[in-house]
Amino acid sequence: MKKTLIISLSLLLCVTTLTIVESCSKDNVVDYYGLGNCTDTVSFATKIQPLINQNCATSGCHDATTAEAGYNLTTHAAIADNAEIIYNAMSWQAGTAPMPDGGDQLADSLIQQFSCWMGQGKLNN
Repeated sequence: MKKTLIISLSLLLCVTTLTIVESCSKDNVVDYYGLGNCTDTVSFATKIQPLINQNCATSGCHDATTAEAGYNLTTHAAIADNAEIIYNAMSWQAGTAPMPDGGDQLADSLIQQFSCWMGQGKLNN
């Protein structure tokens, strides 16, 4: 009985230690999924594409003609492939150029919506 207790406590200590070490190694990772409650599926067609069209894929910025900094954000594939960069720019993360360029930061609700879309697998729905 005493040996079982010692083994159980040792196992618990190992798991706790590994959890702490693992969490410390990820301190600089952006938590895309922790911005709020993502219970409703976010539609790319009705929420994400209009958000990007209005704030990013405009003439002179990230449209098909200009593709500023090499980003043409007019298709689902381009937005999905660059979602982390877009998220960091729209949420003004350190080390990323804040977007929209020269404008105010987007509303938290829009950033959360984009984050939820990412967390739901960047669906083309």
